[in-house]
Formats: sequence, C-alpha cells, structure tokens
Amino acid sequence: MKHRLSIYGRTFVSISLAILIIFAFLAVAYTSISSASSKQLRLDELERNSNEIADLTARHMSAGGRVFVTSEVTGYWTFAARSTGAIVCIIDGDNRIVYDTGLPANLLEQLEYDSAERYYILPDELTNRGGRSYSCTASDTGLKDYLPDSASWLAASSPLPGYTRVYTGEVLLLRHTRPDSFTGFLQEKSIPISFFIAFLLSLIIILIISRSITEPISALAKTADKVYKGDLSARAKLGKEERPLTLYDVSDNLPGREDDLTILVRTFNTLIAKFEEQEQQQSDFLSSISHDLRTPVTSIHGFIEAMRDGTISPERYSHYLDIVKSETERLRQLIDTLFEQTVEGSVNALNRSVFNINNLIIRVVDSLEPLLMEKNLTLELQLSDGEGTGYMVIADEDAITRVLSNILTNAIRFAPHSGLVLVSTRLENRLVQIAVEDNGQGISDEDIPYIFDRFYKAERSRSTEGSGLGLYIARTLVKRHGQIIKAYHSDLGGVGILFTLESP
Repeated sequence: MKHRLSIYGRTFVSISLAILIIFAFLAVAYTSISSASSKQLRLDELERNSNEIADLTARHMSAGGRVFVTSEVTGYWTFAARSTGAIVCIIDGDNRIVYDTGLPANLLEQLEYDSAERYYILPDELTNRGGRSYSCTASDTGLKDYLPDSASWLAASSPLPGYTRVYTGEVLLLRHTRPDSFTGFLQEKSIPISFFIAFLLSLIIILIISRSITEPISALAKTADKVYKGDLSARAKLGKEERPLTLYDVSDNLPGREDDLTILVRTFNTLIAKFEEQEQQQSDFLSSISHDLRTPVTSIHGFIEAMRDGTISPERYSHYLDIVKSETERLRQLIDTLFEQTVEGSVNALNRSVFNINNLIIRVVDSLEPLLMEKNLTLELQLSDGEGTGYMVIADEDAITRVLSNILTNAIRFAPHSGLVLVSTRLENRLVQIAVEDNGQGISDEDIPYIFDRFYKAERSRSTEGSGLGLYIARTLVKRHGQIIKAYHSDLGGVGILFTLESP
C-alpha cells in the first residue's frame, strides 16, 4: 500500500525545496563574489607588506646588492611573518635564500643547495626579474611546479632596490589560504554558515506557517472521512476554537478575520449538520410511519380473525366492516404520505389553470366531513368576495387541493372536541389570501418557526396521529407556486395557517 504525504507534508516539502534552491543559489553567488573580493584584498595587503619589508631590507644592503643579515633585521622579518601570517623569504642578487621563516619542505627538496655557503638557491624562473612588485595565486607563477597545492597559496614579490637594472634580489611572501584555527575557519566560512542558519530558521517559520494553513484542510479531510464512514456527528474545528463553526453561529467573534478557510469550515459543518438532521428526521419518520401502519393493520387483522372464528356475530358484521373500511382508508392515506415524500424533489411542471378557490375549499371541506363529525367540530366559512361569485386564482388545482386537505386535516386534528375551525379568504394586492384557524391549545413561539419542517411534530410523543409531513408538503407545493405560507397565533386561541395565490 502506497503512503502519500499529507497536504501539510507536501506543502512543507514544496516550500522548503523552493527556499533551499533560492538560498543555495544566493549562497553560491554571494560566496563566489565575496571570496573573489576577499582574495583580492588579501593579495593587495600581501603586496603592500612585501613592499614595506623590501624598503626596510634595502637599508641593510651593500652597494653591490649583498644583504646584511643582522639580529635587528631578522627580528623584524620574524615579526613581519607573525603579523602578516605569511612566510617571509629574502633572496639576494645571486638567487640565494639568505633568510626565510619556514618555507615548505616539499619546496626546499626541489631547490639546489649550496652546502659550502649553506644556502638554498632559487632557479631563475622563480625569481622576480621584471623589476616590479606583484601579487597573485602561486599557481599563476613558476611556483606551480614546486608546490603541490599551489592554488591554495598566495604569493607577493617586491624587488630589492638597486642602482642598476641588474637583479639585486627580492622579498617573497607566501601565505596559505587555508585557515589555521577554528576561528579562522568560521571567518572563512561565515557566509555559507550564515545562509545555513538562515535556512534552518526559515524552515521553522515554514513549519509554523504551513501547519496554520493546512491544519484546517487536514481537519476537513479527516472529518469528511468520518462522515463517509457513517459518523454524522463529526465536525471540523478551526484552530483553537472550542466548538465547531457553522453558518448559524452568531456568537463567535470572528468578523474581521473571516477568510476562505473559515467560510469553508462553516459551510462544511453546516452541510454535515443538515445531513445529520435529515438522518434523524428519517429515523423519526420510520418510527412514526411504522407505528401508524401497524395500528390499522393489527385492527383489521383482529376484526377479520374475530369474524372467522365466530367471536363477532354476523349481526354485527356491518358495524365492524365499517371500522375495517375506516382503517383501510387510513392505510391508504399513510401510503399516499409515503409517496408524497418525493414532492420536494419533483421536477414535474405545475398544471396551472384559472379556477374558483372558494368552490375548491367547499369541495375539500365536504370530503373531510367524516373527520369533522367524529370530533363534533363546527367549521365556519368566510368566503364572500362581496359579489357572491368567489375569488379566481391561477394555480395547479390538484396541488392546491392537497394543500387545503393537509392544512384542514392538521387543524381538525388539533382542534378540541366540539371545537371550531375557521376558513376564510380575502383579496389583497392581487393576491388571494387563504387562512385556516382552529381554537386548539396552539403551540409555543419557539415551535412556530419549525412547524413546516419535514417530519416536525410539536408533540413528539405518540399522543397525536400523523407523520409530520402534511404541513411540510403544503409549504413545498405553495413555494413551487412562488407564493408564501406562514403560521401564526390565531385569535381563536389555536394556530392559524395562511397562504397566498395569484389572482388573474
């Protein structure tokens, strides 16, 4: 199984590589420039030192160019070697090395040695016969064949002044560029070391920034995986927030620092919350509908069995068959309710027509007469339009029939025994308003905003019948007409439901 880097790891590695490439390029470029500049400064300094030593040495020379090696001058040469960090080599007009402060052994082994005079003699190609001082890398002189690591040596030469153009000797300084101490090493490598330290610090900063950027995305990915596995209680948290953010939060003090990630987390959590709510509603609906279906089926089964085994006498068949018919009607309504769950997702076009809403209300009321009689309810109609012809509306008549049936059934269900249900219509701003009210106990202010929600029941116990879909379906159908529907506290004491329809 292949393991992929997390988004945090990929972000960190990508930014780190980019920074590393930039730092490496800058370090190489700056080191090259700095190294060349530093090398030139050391060459200039070495040449200046060789000129100064040559001037002082000239004071201890004879007219013929012979150098007088005295304790005074050797002390100066030794001091100069220590102060400059270079090897001081004094050469007379006969190419003899009359004094040196420690030439490399591998160089001396290649030179001619005058055992009688006890001097090493330089070959002509190693002497400065041009009469001018110079400074350069030893590999650019004749020393390149005598020093194995000549590229690591700096050389400076100043001719000893004479009265003729004949070679009278020179002062040769050799300085190794390799640092001779840890401090020297740090000075030599200060730029690369500085860049390396800066890179490490930038990695720490990148680590922190990458985590702050990718942590919410990683949290979203983990939460999405939990939701995919069925955990709808999972929520993504942003940073150190104590609770998950949703679009409904108004108490979190985030305005002013809202960004795309915050909005994404809010939307994602809200979406999961809706899924969880729908899942709970679906579970509640299944429990509700199971109970509603079980009751009439049990009753029908019991009555039929009683008729078959003789428990119910034939004289009473008519009475119990009426009950069975009522229960089957109830089953039919429950099955219709199951199909009506698809209303919200329906894409079928409305079959709009012009019809008389008052006449439709009367037909729906007539169909519900058994329910009204069962509870001995009084139904009052206030449908007059002032002319006695009724209000005309433009709508889908079948859909509005279902709306009226659901709203009236809901009012009948919650109206008290021998109570009152009022249906009224009126025209306002070319909209016909239809209101249905009852004198039941009503519902609280907290429940009114949710009365049209899917599967919602203010009384969540089984003391009331119904699946909690009636008003939801009514709202869905009214909204498809582009009209409004709302609930309010009725002056009768119960609940009022009002919706509008377009008038031609």
